Amino acid sequence: MANSRVSRVDVKRITASAFRNRLKQCLRAATNNRVVLIENRRQPSKYLVDKEFLDALVRDQESMFATLEILCDQDLTNRLLHLSKTIDDDFAEGNLLTSADVFGK
Repeated sequence: MANSRVSRVDVKRITASAFRNRLKQCLRAATNNRVVLIENRRQPSKYLVDKEFLDALVRDQESMFATLEILCDQDLTNRLLHLSKTIDDDFAEGNLLTSADVFGK
């Protein structure tokens, strides 16, 4: 999945016995944002998902938690907001350092 932004999830429902009989088709069906919901009367339902889709969900969740952590720190949030207002001027005036300036080549 090239874009980490996950769109609407499309769920295909199937019974556990049908899943056993149609494993290959179900594996092909679980691509991108399409998941297969395997329903079983004796056990809790399970989702079959595409690895890249789940990886994108996890990355998005980690990013959201990191953002929330920053936003919970009022002093840091205010500092970042202040810096965001001055960054364009600092860049235009050459007041910012490059990675090479800081870390060397």
